[in-house]
Amino acid sequence: MNKKFLMIAFVLSSILISNIANANNSMELTIYQVMQRVIDRYPSLKISAMEVAQAAEQRQQVESSLGWILNSSAGVTHDLTGLGTPSDRLDLNASLARQLESGATLSLSGGYRYEDSQLTFSPAFPNPAHTTTLDLSYRLPLAQGEGNPVYTEGLISSEAGHDLARANQLMTRITLAEKVKDLFYSALSTQARLSNAKQAVLRARELSGYINKNVKLGLSEDKDQLQAQAQLNSKLADLSSIELQWQQQQTSINRLMLEDWNQQVQPTLMQLEKNNYNVIDLIKTTEAYHPAVKISQAQLDMAESSINSALDSKKDNVDLVVSVGTRTSDGKSTTGTVSEKDWAGTVSIQYKHLFDDKGVSSKYKQAMLEKNIALENTIKTNDDIRYTVSGLVAEIEAARLAVNTAQQKLHSETLKLKEAEYRFRNGRADTAQLIQFQNEHSLAQLAYQTQKIDLNNRIIALQIFSGQFWNELSKVHGVKK
Repeated sequence: MNKKFLMIAFVLSSILISNIANANNSMELTIYQVMQRVIDRYPSLKISAMEVAQAAEQRQQVESSLGWILNSSAGVTHDLTGLGTPSDRLDLNASLARQLESGATLSLSGGYRYEDSQLTFSPAFPNPAHTTTLDLSYRLPLAQGEGNPVYTEGLISSEAGHDLARANQLMTRITLAEKVKDLFYSALSTQARLSNAKQAVLRARELSGYINKNVKLGLSEDKDQLQAQAQLNSKLADLSSIELQWQQQQTSINRLMLEDWNQQVQPTLMQLEKNNYNVIDLIKTTEAYHPAVKISQAQLDMAESSINSALDSKKDNVDLVVSVGTRTSDGKSTTGTVSEKDWAGTVSIQYKHLFDDKGVSSKYKQAMLEKNIALENTIKTNDDIRYTVSGLVAEIEAARLAVNTAQQKLHSETLKLKEAEYRFRNGRADTAQLIQFQNEHSLAQLAYQTQKIDLNNRIIALQIFSGQFWNELSKVHGVKK
């Protein structure tokens, strides 16, 4: 029996020494401190930030559609003219054009041609001949393209895409915060169980030592010794199991923070302020903040932009084109020098009709379905927010009552245990009864700690869902929303 007692004492001493050493090297971290480390280091947040920057570039692409465009060409040709005469020709052409915000197109074009034929049609024609053209053109869409919907809707769509990327970034952050919260409070629960198990081991050890002495003095029976030893072995087994679970959770926390896998951490329960929640105001605040609402709105804006673009595509092409320019032609002929100059002008209406509009109609129907989906998502999201906020507030109030009840229960169990220990030492209570009271006190103590952790967990859950979590984090660490 002495050997078993020494072995148990050695195990307990090893556990205590290990815990003391780990405690000296461990980081005490609140939920906000853990989240700060995750935000600073976690790859998915960096990826979402790059996606936001990528979406912001889409507007630049749309705005660049109104920029000036230069086209030019140059070529040398040897060919037969329409009269079958061999001819050498040099062509130089250039144009500068841009689309205006109104949808009209303004262009300036010029050309130069040098032509040398081996045989001229008439002695009065110059050969070689130099010909230049210069034109200023203005194209105004009267139906499809009027008001430049490609540009205006493109700006709306690009802005909605940027809003969508930012909302997805915030959604990524919220999802990660919820993951951190779940792991953090699960670890706190494990720590509470671990502390509770250590206290139970110490009580079982004291009881076993006390009974062993009484057995030697003939004051206790063997069955009391066996009961105390069984209690100690049971508590040691529980402690070992909880220690293993804690090691797994500690590794997971370090993984989120990108710390060394074996870095000792100590989750710390914060004392959060007691708030009297105004559910209606909180719902409004959440609706204004939550990324799910912004995602639905961005999808709605993009769908409406697609609808307007599809409606424009269903129109016929009717363009008014006005052009004015100059022409020059000069060179030497067999009869003398030729030099001709004149102006040129054009006013025309261009029309195009698409007979097979199935593709355009399909695009319009698709956009309408996207709009209806976005509207339904908006309704669903607002309903989810109302139910979630109301539910969390109700759960917080219930959890506060549970904490008070558990505290009262623990107080009663503490008094009951002290009274049982007094009767046990005076021989008026047996070992089985004392062990039962110890277990009941241990359960009450664990229930009280668990209820406090659960209350804290629900408060943080509401903070994350409503956006208040980032305000608190900003106060502590200066982290932006």
